Amino acid sequence: MKRISPLLLTLAFAPLAACAIHDATAPADIQITAASTDTTETAPARRSAGGHSKDAFFSKYDVDGDGHVTQAEFMAERANGYHRRDANGDGNVQSEEYVSEYEIRLIEQLEEQHKRQIDQADFRFTVLDKNEDGNLSLDEFHASGERMFSTLDSNKDGIVDEQDNKDNY
Repeated sequence: MKRISPLLLTLAFAPLAACAIHDATAPADIQITAASTDTTETAPARRSAGGHSKDAFFSKYDVDGDGHVTQAEFMAERANGYHRRDANGDGNVQSEEYVSEYEIRLIEQLEEQHKRQIDQADFRFTVLDKNEDGNLSLDEFHASGERMFSTLDSNKDGIVDEQDNKDNY
């Protein structure tokens, strides 16, 4: 029987729980519009920030891709972000609208991360299943572990400890 780690379950259900909590507390008009990811002319397309690094800044604000961000480009993208958050179009961004926009981006990022990690797990399985029978035997599983231990035990004394090379991790 397959076992699912508690951390994986938590990561998988966290977005659902966040949506349920948000939907239960959000006003009805915001609840409906926040769930929509419609990018019509009234809602400019979202450009992902991707964090607070210099590369993320350019990715988000260098709209024309010329390698420079003018103050006009910066402020125009900021204005687009404000209008995108104003889900009910009243000219003000309430707390629920602001948090909902972030929540939607977070859910999208988690879904993308989940897909990448599941794809990676599928790939690792195909590498471990040496005889390609669709089953991972104990011997195949141990072979991978033995390779890992051998790599980590850089001084080959049969023990992984502080004396082993940290670059092998």
